Amino acid sequence: MAVVVAYSLFVQYTDDHGFPAKKLLDADAALMSSVVMGVLLVFRTNSAYDRWWEARKVWGQLVNDLRNLAIKSYEYAMPNAEEGARYSRLITSFAFALKDHLRGGEVTADAPYTEFVADSSDNKPVEIARLIYQQLHEWRKSNAVDGLELLQIDRHARSLMDALGASERILKSPIAGSYKFLIWSGLCFYFLFLPWLLVPTLDNWTVYAVVASAYFVVALELLAEEVEQPFGDDANDLPLDTICATIKKSVTGVFEGELGEITELAEERSWS
Repeated sequence: MAVVVAYSLFVQYTDDHGFPAKKLLDADAALMSSVVMGVLLVFRTNSAYDRWWEARKVWGQLVNDLRNLAIKSYEYAMPNAEEGARYSRLITSFAFALKDHLRGGEVTADAPYTEFVADSSDNKPVEIARLIYQQLHEWRKSNAVDGLELLQIDRHARSLMDALGASERILKSPIAGSYKFLIWSGLCFYFLFLPWLLVPTLDNWTVYAVVASAYFVVALELLAEEVEQPFGDDANDLPLDTICATIKKSVTGVFEGELGEITELAEERSWS
């Protein structure tokens, strides 16, 4: 912004003292260039937000699938307290493992999946999913669930790999670097010529108009760069820590009986 202010003041001074009799350009050229720059920024912002919104839908579906997986597994298999507690931690571990996997594989301090997979594992979510299927297979062998019930549970267990694949696709398919280079090159040329386009009309107000334009245009580009990678821990990224905490609370509530108590209380209130 300091460079923009200094350059705008230079242009304003040069236009007043170097060409006092005739202005170089007019406002029509400024309007045309602003329209072109605006179109580029709209495409840039939309493409970045689409990635953020797609990631949000993937994690929203993951929350629903893990809840359904917990409820159906609990109601069909009816595990004992110890087995249910372990299975609850296993389901919850998938969300935490996926979050850390998308953030570079660094294990967080309260990660529950360390109980089930080794730190050296390359893809911890896959290992967690394999253990979930292993548990389902044991229930099927012991006739704790029948074939039809297993099919109903499998649709939610299978969706875990869908969530992993969709998240990895968003993470590993960034917007092309040449496109970003084109945007930044366009911004540089835009602010190189904008003061010359505005000074014939605005004169002493040129620097204020250029600074205001630069603030919003550059802020949009920087925000797009942050939003296009939605799995980090910045303020504008997805709240993955909060989502994982919600999953943990929901799944734990199913196997600890809190869900049933909440349902009964709601029914009593509705009747009263």
